Amino acid sequence: MRKEHNIPLRRVLALILAAVLTTGVLTAAVCLLLIRPSGDTGELNALAKELQGLIDQKFVGEQDKQGSIDGALAGYVDGMGDRWSYYMSAEEYEEHLEKQKVSGVGIGVNVVYDESAKNLCVLQVFENSPAEGAGLQPYDRITAVNGVTVAESGYEQAVDSVRGEIGTDVTLTVLRAETEREEEITITRQEYAHKYLNYHMMSDGTTGYVQIERFLQETGEYFVDAMKALEAQGAERYVFDLRNNPGGQLSSLVECLDYLLPEGRIITLEDADGNVTSEFNSDADCVDAPMSVIINENSYSAAEFFAAALQEYDQAEIVGEQTCGKGYSQQTFALSNGAAVALSTHCYYTPNHVSLIGKGVMPDVACELSAEEIEHFYALTDEEDSQIAAAKKALE
Repeated sequence: MRKEHNIPLRRVLALILAAVLTTGVLTAAVCLLLIRPSGDTGELNALAKELQGLIDQKFVGEQDKQGSIDGALAGYVDGMGDRWSYYMSAEEYEEHLEKQKVSGVGIGVNVVYDESAKNLCVLQVFENSPAEGAGLQPYDRITAVNGVTVAESGYEQAVDSVRGEIGTDVTLTVLRAETEREEEITITRQEYAHKYLNYHMMSDGTTGYVQIERFLQETGEYFVDAMKALEAQGAERYVFDLRNNPGGQLSSLVECLDYLLPEGRIITLEDADGNVTSEFNSDADCVDAPMSVIINENSYSAAEFFAAALQEYDQAEIVGEQTCGKGYSQQTFALSNGAAVALSTHCYYTPNHVSLIGKGVMPDVACELSAEEIEHFYALTDEEDSQIAAAKKALE
């Protein structure tokens, strides 16, 4: 069976930069450039006014004032020096919220922009989506949308043109990966569901494979359902694939680990003063079966924590590559201008009270994909993927 995931891994990383272990979304009527002057913020306000005065008097072009505000706010957060805190413009925040939904309207694909070829490379075709029904495949390349080439329109306009209202058509010019021939495909946009979790029984008939693409609000429920379904099919051991998973919701991470782990601590959160603000524990019910977890350098936050917890409880063999090492959780605050800021508000610790910051998770079995495997990652079968093979072997 074929896996659904992403492609040139470092390029995909740009798409999932907002990788966070989130504890919720809060609101705050805040705009940094409009607050009452006091102390450092007063200086910021004065400098902003001074700069705007110079722009009004001297700038020969036409200023995008909203762009200036967004850039200033993004720079203010970036200047904190925390790689995990970030600002989102109103448009970016809206897109961020859409990505948290399991269902959507469109054709159901995940794409990346190929700058050299000036086209959209299809990474994933979501199951039961209009794109799957139309026969799109991973690594097909969209060269034009409704007769306008991607080279002409640019990435953002091309993607916007693929999106649209339910029941409307979009015509794609597609360069097929298998035949290298170009053809036109018309697809009707529909509502589709993508759970960001896939599972199947592997070819040996006794190993269940579960891939978690990200931890959304519903992931815990989907994970438990997948485990029960695989057990009913005769699974005696499990491979969990968390490669390229950017993290996500704390609650769903806890639900997944609670199902797998014996009684004990799962995760502890502390504030800036070192005070424990939350601690989550698992009950005595657990999965008594051999397990392995596949990770890579793009397994972030909740994904690497999933591996770390199973490793510390000696419940699973960890296979793949060292993870990035993240130990802060973020809260997202909606701002009064429709934008939002995600701020690191807590440190989190593994069951053994270890912070992953700067260390990440070291695999028990080190295994890297070849350049060819990376290039065709999303089209690989289980048998063609050396990291899946290593994870399966670790169960023996």
